[in-house]
Amino acid sequence: MKYFYWFCAIAVIALGIYFAANFSIQPQSIGKIKFSQVSTPEEFGKAVYERLRLEVREAPIVLLGVTPNQIEDMELWRGFFEANQEPGSKYDMIVVEPMLPYVELFNSNMRIDIKEETARFVEGVKKAREEGLRVAVIVPNIYSSQLLKKNPANRLKDEYKLDVVSFSVTKFPVTREQEQVFEPKCTIEEGKDLAGTGALGCMIQNIARKTYRKKIEDNKYSGLMDQTGAKDYIILFNRNAGSR
Repeated sequence: MKYFYWFCAIAVIALGIYFAANFSIQPQSIGKIKFSQVSTPEEFGKAVYERLRLEVREAPIVLLGVTPNQIEDMELWRGFFEANQEPGSKYDMIVVEPMLPYVELFNSNMRIDIKEETARFVEGVKKAREEGLRVAVIVPNIYSSQLLKKNPANRLKDEYKLDVVSFSVTKFPVTREQEQVFEPKCTIEEGKDLAGTGALGCMIQNIARKTYRKKIEDNKYSGLMDQTGAKDYIILFNRNAGSR
């Protein structure tokens, strides 16, 4: 009888491994900056640069995603640019999505909708690279995250063969209850993810759960950064609203 129980136990373990290997649909992330709280968004942007100094130097074309209408996301990237002043690492050309608020925070060389004018954008980037210029592009985070398979970031990689690195800033829930109303939703079932953003929503949710037991300080900003792909990073960043 004991052999029968051992057989059942081994079978259950084997099935668990099989289903984990074949039916897991959520990619895993790698922590890069642990949960921390800062006084200004620029401070966290500088931390992003310092943590990924080598990766930034090796990335001549970057997509910097933001949450539209959230000035602190723009200020985070301003801090990033202020920190990144080394020759061979500094970005010579800053492109901005024209419909984003607060783009006046940057001295941009070009304003273009990379989703609607992709070919013209790619032509401009290729000319810039031929001249040895490094290019940073500020866009909505649903354009920049490489978790979303049909968005501009992946079109640039797959259709136009541009070697882009993505850094996407997004808000995040701070309790399990907030997950229910948070956008983008973690919806990945076929036919239900009408916006096509479910994979990003699920990744945000999974990473955010690391923070639910953290103490939130008033009048500060909370953030953390994970790597979600070979050349894809996500930055969870909130303006603190006090205790939960």
